[in-house]
Amino acid sequence: MMGNGYGMGWAMWLLMGGAALAFWIVVVLLVRSLLPSRRTQGPIDSRPDPLTLLKEGLARGELSLEEFEQRRRLIAETH
Repeated sequence: MMGNGYGMGWAMWLLMGGAALAFWIVVVLLVRSLLPSRRTQGPIDSRPDPLTLLKEGLARGELSLEEFEQRRRLIAETH
């Protein structure tokens, strides 16, 4: 027989528990790194800013300068 008759001591159980925990942490981190990140998909609310839309409308010639200024003031007042 091997050992001194006491079986595994508390230190060995602690070491085995720590090794099992470390193994599962590595597995979870590995799987997480292989899956696509949610942060790279952009914000949940991906609607463009109203002022940006207004500037694009002016650049395309859909709005006159007076209409642009009036709507810009309206946007500024509501924010």
